[in-house]
Amino acid sequence: MGQEATGKFDIAIIGAGPAGYVGAIRAAQLGARVAIVEKREVGGTCLNRGCIPSKALIHCAELLDEAKGSRRFGIRFGDPEVDIAGVRKHKDRCVKQLVGGVKILLDRDLITVAMGTARLLSPTEIEVTAEGDTQRLETQRILIATGSVPLVLPIPGADGEGIITSDDGVDLPGPPERLVIVGAGAVGCEFAYVYSRFGTKVTMLEMLPQIVPTEDADIAEVLASSLSKSGVQINTEARVASIEDRDGGKLVVFERGGETEQVEADMVLLAAGRKAELDDLDLEQVGVEIDRPGIKVDERLKTNTAGIWACGDCIRGIGLAHLSSHEAIVVMEDCFGDGGHINYDAIPGCIFTHPEIGSVGLKEKDAQERGIEVSIGKFPFAAIGKAAALGTREGFVKIIAAADSGQVVGASVVGPGATELLSELTLAVEMGLTVQDVANTMHSHPTLHEATGEAALAAMGRAIHLP
Repeated sequence: MGQEATGKFDIAIIGAGPAGYVGAIRAAQLGARVAIVEKREVGGTCLNRGCIPSKALIHCAELLDEAKGSRRFGIRFGDPEVDIAGVRKHKDRCVKQLVGGVKILLDRDLITVAMGTARLLSPTEIEVTAEGDTQRLETQRILIATGSVPLVLPIPGADGEGIITSDDGVDLPGPPERLVIVGAGAVGCEFAYVYSRFGTKVTMLEMLPQIVPTEDADIAEVLASSLSKSGVQINTEARVASIEDRDGGKLVVFERGGETEQVEADMVLLAAGRKAELDDLDLEQVGVEIDRPGIKVDERLKTNTAGIWACGDCIRGIGLAHLSSHEAIVVMEDCFGDGGHINYDAIPGCIFTHPEIGSVGLKEKDAQERGIEVSIGKFPFAAIGKAAALGTREGFVKIIAAADSGQVVGASVVGPGATELLSELTLAVEMGLTVQDVANTMHSHPTLHEATGEAALAAMGRAIHLP
């Protein structure tokens, strides 16, 4: 790691996150000589400050939930206690193991990793600076995969002490007594779940009419109900006006329904989005165009400058780790293989709250906006034997199919195991399967997957166990 980049490379990748390191490995598999430039840590935001550490914290919160609820299953022991130092140790161990694993893979494939800040000198040359030392890297092609950074909203006081972002949220020394979260998308809701379980009084402020605004209203309602039951105060259609210092803490002033309200907190977490990380690249030097969300690319992820590609969060400001990885593979297949495949209508999205949410393809609201006639099949986990055994019966599986052909064009799941159940539905959307195909597939009993088969039947008006 960090060895000097010498010679000429077939491709150089800027960024060693889920797009960069996966793309590098695939290029190496295809016989390319590859270099990666990374200015912070191998693994990027996902492994170091995002997906992995947050899911480690979420697992700890889930264990706490299970321990507190064990008596209803006939299991008794003392009241569980949260050891924050132990929780952080688990989180740090997960990060260390996975980052170390990525480094091993890069070493295995003889991929050169140059640690430092990248600046584009030309479509074939990158300057890498680290601790005052500079080296130049020559390459035939460049893939920009620099990812994104938290968006700090232009709110008076949003850059003061006691204001944190999602990057900081996974690494607090302990849960604050009172926390205000600005933004109730996937990231905001995940942190609300974790900190509310750890004893923090959480208040959420979302400017749109519902939490997790990208999901259908019926999905959001299930999560909102669960968060509210755990003590989270949810305020929708709330626009933050200012954040002020007050008695050693923070006073958040927001507007809702034409009225001005306020809430006190010890800390404020900004979770209202991310933006493409393009600093220091000097893109204008090579003529790469930028649009509002990030670097402008075509349908094959090419920039307007020959020999330079871009993928992942740096082209859209926000994104998903698995989408970024998939896009990087497409670039490498196009450059060194037989051409890569990606279906933007079959991108799975996961929210790791309690209950979990998973969705793919068209939402019901998307179909309505496009004037597409669909058939909806919903089946509740309350009617599934495995869910009853687990004691987690809230939520449902919803399948969205074209009314004329029965083709599955989208699906959403809210409830136990939603993020795992989504895989079958993603495959259905990707392969253009029909609800009859899904219904014809035998689902083992007793499993949560039975809800998928029943939802497919429900879309045809034939659900067996629908109450």
